[in-house]
Amino acid sequence: MSNPYNKEIIEAIKSGSEKCFNAFVKAEFNNVRFFVSHYVKDLSLAEDIAQETFISLWNSRESIEPDNNLRSYVFTISKNKAFNYMRLKQYSCTDPLEKREIQANINAINSDYLQDKLEALELENLINRTYCKLPDKVRDVFILSRKFGLSHEQIAKIKGIKIKAVEYKISIGMKIFRERLRGYLGIF
Repeated sequence: MSNPYNKEIIEAIKSGSEKCFNAFVKAEFNNVRFFVSHYVKDLSLAEDIAQETFISLWNSRESIEPDNNLRSYVFTISKNKAFNYMRLKQYSCTDPLEKREIQANINAINSDYLQDKLEALELENLINRTYCKLPDKVRDVFILSRKFGLSHEQIAKIKGIKIKAVEYKISIGMKIFRERLRGYLGIF
């Protein structure tokens, strides 16, 4: 599961907590720098882009949605900054071989795979938030069913409840998941 304190971190950063922001930067700076360095191929430049990313985060902190995945948001900012840098570099580059290399990196940073990974972070965060929204007894049964793959009979035995109660709790969990994931998955 992703960090269950994501919303609290965002709220603290939105309210101007430099302590919380600095802790987040300390936890994520190397990850962002490493991510960017794969595309710009320069560790010093990757560090600059990572710093710019966190400056942008701080400057736009009031507009961050509390339900967003903060890591995904930061990686998206860094991706866009790296992309902008590479486009400018490609425009000013005169060496055809270097231009092709830059274009390959631009294609890589704009790949569907990378976008899918960023969207997967968002979906994971939404799923984890949905698990947290389930009533405790429903969550316990739902996790045993969906995460551990136990049958209704096995869950009933473990929880000391009737099979019908297990089925009811799972149906409540499914209803909540459908409602929460409706917009994300395009379910109407």
